[in-house]
Amino acid sequence: MWNISPPWLMYAMAAIAVGIFAYGVWKKISFWRQGRPCGERLTDFGKRFWYLGKEILLQTRVRREGWQGWFHSLIFYSFLVLALTTAIVAIDYDLGTSFFRGYVYLFFSAAADLAGLLILVGVSMAAWRRYVKPPASVETTFADTWALVLIGLMVLTGFLVEGLRIATAGDAWRWVSPVGVVFSLPFLGISESGGRTLHAVLWWTHTVFALSWIASIPYTKFVHLLSLPTNLFFAKLAPRGSLQRFDIEALMSSEDFKEEEFSLGIAEASDLTWKQRLDLDACISCGRCEDICPATQAGLEFSPRQLVANLKTLVHENGRGGNHLDGTRGLEVAAAGESQSIVGKAFDEEYVWNCRTCMACMEVCPAAIDHVDTLIEIRRNEVSMQGRVPSEAARALRMLETHGNPFGAQDNRVDWLRQLKVRMLGAGEECDVLFWIGCATTFDPTKQKIAADLASLLDRCGIDFAVLGADETCCGDPARVIGREDLFQQVAKATVEALNSRKFRVLLTSCPHCYNVLKNEYPQFGGHYNVIHHSEFLHEMLWTGSLTPLRGKSMRAVYHDPCYLGRYQKIYDSPREVLKTSPGFDLVEMQSYRDRSMCCGGGGGHYWMDIKKGERLNNRRVEQAKEAGADTIITSCAYCMQMLEDSVKMMDLDEKIRVDDIATVVLRSLA
Repeated sequence: MWNISPPWLMYAMAAIAVGIFAYGVWKKISFWRQGRPCGERLTDFGKRFWYLGKEILLQTRVRREGWQGWFHSLIFYSFLVLALTTAIVAIDYDLGTSFFRGYVYLFFSAAADLAGLLILVGVSMAAWRRYVKPPASVETTFADTWALVLIGLMVLTGFLVEGLRIATAGDAWRWVSPVGVVFSLPFLGISESGGRTLHAVLWWTHTVFALSWIASIPYTKFVHLLSLPTNLFFAKLAPRGSLQRFDIEALMSSEDFKEEEFSLGIAEASDLTWKQRLDLDACISCGRCEDICPATQAGLEFSPRQLVANLKTLVHENGRGGNHLDGTRGLEVAAAGESQSIVGKAFDEEYVWNCRTCMACMEVCPAAIDHVDTLIEIRRNEVSMQGRVPSEAARALRMLETHGNPFGAQDNRVDWLRQLKVRMLGAGEECDVLFWIGCATTFDPTKQKIAADLASLLDRCGIDFAVLGADETCCGDPARVIGREDLFQQVAKATVEALNSRKFRVLLTSCPHCYNVLKNEYPQFGGHYNVIHHSEFLHEMLWTGSLTPLRGKSMRAVYHDPCYLGRYQKIYDSPREVLKTSPGFDLVEMQSYRDRSMCCGGGGGHYWMDIKKGERLNNRRVEQAKEAGADTIITSCAYCMQMLEDSVKMMDLDEKIRVDDIATVVLRSLA
């Protein structure tokens, strides 16, 4: 401020900028609050503040993506340094303190100089990614360009102001501002009056840029500075595999239930919750979800980014508050006139069926957007309210409703279990381990080997185990992901009743889909169990010495991470450590593995659907195994096993690559 007059003008401009900013924030909050209630996001505030602080300071979600993560961090951390330096200077000027002296002056002068330089580096990296070598998922708009230009102009004018100060007024400690010294070189020899005039012009220009940036935050791409941290704060704390729901049976049996006001899922823009509206504004269109989405990579008409973008456009055009949390629809929506239908306006009827619910998009999203949860809500309305569902999926749902599973007659389950010669646990009886086999394993003769091998391993460990027998039906996952929420709740309640009538310490399953439902969904219906996946069980048995691998066939194998075990449950290490115990086992990784694993294509109900568009996801996955030089693909999911086996045969690789379950590998390695 050594050359600035009158100073009150800056404060007047700042007040206007803050006022514009505050109005924009108020408008944003008002827009979010128009959504339906979302009560589960208003709990555990201590945990939420901890998570928010950790993510903001460490930038872990942002930096996971390498290049773009690092340039974002350069800009972010450098802005913090510049903001702190400016605050110290302002406190000294406004309150008459003397903090900006001595070593504090030297440290922050050097830090601010370096921070400004790093911002320019970060902006240059961002510009390179957008304009020189842009990924296919990056779509650059004027808003993106203006954001980079404005940041660059703020920093460049700041350095020019510093350079003119050094050139005109001198600075005995200029060596702590090397970038400022470089910017002073063009002005060496300038007259004092000319230097002061140019300094003042550039100072006010820099101030206008800075205040314009503050004022524009709620109205431009910079809104993510508000919406993204807010979205992180209200992120889902419940397990990924648990979906929000209300009890349909309880609602329909209530005295004040009105059928004409009932609604399930999301049909229109007005049906979104305030958190889902916040999700839409938190999206920065970075393209990370699109880069990793298997459906997008396979050329299907689906993209998580497009899902959010199209919903955002529709909601901003038509969005008003509407549905209530309990499933009833406000009559004001019906009276509003023009339809706000998502399917039909935002995208066509086929769009939502291309998603595999694999969670890859949510794994990489820096804004913690709940893509999958929102999509399943749309499916719920499509299936339950609109009656629109792919024919193959509809057949599976009818089988589930009629027989208790989507595969065949329940008698076949019991007949096979008798052949397996395992104990069937009746109501009131107890055991240590209750083995939940799962329908995909039970009704497919080629997958029954998984259960038989696991039963043999349980016997070898001397474990008291049993199965449910006729009382084991489908866990309900197909109905859950396809959108028949009423059928899922009916199945879940019946299964919880059957399980609660037995006593057991561990509920063991080999199916990640069953694992997810039993562990994360059933607690909502009174089913609280110690659910263990067979890869975890085998890991414990091997490490306690209950099982000892002594032999093994030399093989070069890859492990395929099932989405519902990996990204849903974060179980990555146990299966790999189990496989490494087998003698002669050379375990290598495919191009996509662990949290970046590619979906086999069977998730999201696609085990029962065959959409003949784009490239088959299972073929892409087998191709990755082939590129890794593997002769064996190991997995720990019957769904994945089926999809991969189909692809190996389809690609004429069945004599070169075999597909095994982890239980089979372990049993084979025992003496």
